[in-house]
Amino acid sequence: MILGAKEIFKRYKGVNKELTVLDDINFEVQKGEVISIVGPSGSGKTTLLGLCAGLDNPTSGQLTLAGKAISNMTENEKAEIRNQKVGFIFQNFQLLPTLSALENVMIPLELQGRADGAKEKAKKLLERVGLGGRHHHYPSQLSGGEQQRVSLARAFSNDPEILFADEPTGNLDEETGSVVENLLFDLNKEKQTTLIIVTHDLELAHRTDRIIKLKGGKIVSDERLKSAELI
Repeated sequence: MILGAKEIFKRYKGVNKELTVLDDINFEVQKGEVISIVGPSGSGKTTLLGLCAGLDNPTSGQLTLAGKAISNMTENEKAEIRNQKVGFIFQNFQLLPTLSALENVMIPLELQGRADGAKEKAKKLLERVGLGGRHHHYPSQLSGGEQQRVSLARAFSNDPEILFADEPTGNLDEETGSVVENLLFDLNKEKQTTLIIVTHDLELAHRTDRIIKLKGGKIVSDERLKSAELI
């Protein structure tokens, strides 16, 4: 098991009442699985992704990531786990605007203390996603699809054990989104990374091994579509 959620609740205090965003969430993810999390807006998808990645803490319950119980870790301890084990792809790309495409891809390697060889590895990844001639372009000089391809290269640069993708094609047109989607699945297969995708796109979801559906903060279905090639 690379990811586990046991009796997870997430609540926020409102003005007049407490709001429950996640309500008794339980599931496990094995190494090598490719999973989509779907559901209507407000169902808790992105909140759940953030908790699983250690970006926030549950109100109660236990989360396990890469063999570590992260629910009670300090922020520094969780940052170390993310740095060593986790990759991210965001809907709005989240590239640093003052850094080139190459420099953005190098960031996770440099944070790991792997500066030696980081430039060559980043160049190869940019070539892999079709941006071999765009190394020195800044995000403002790239289209949305190109920016998301840079973020793909960055996400895989530190050889993560698990990759979290939050609406990775949500800001792209259908044609560009299809290109990014294919690159994501191809790279994931090459790297044998566990992949968790939050998406509204049911066609994308049906390309995964398993679909977890949320509604009103609860898991209402957990459907395996095909046998995953587990590591």
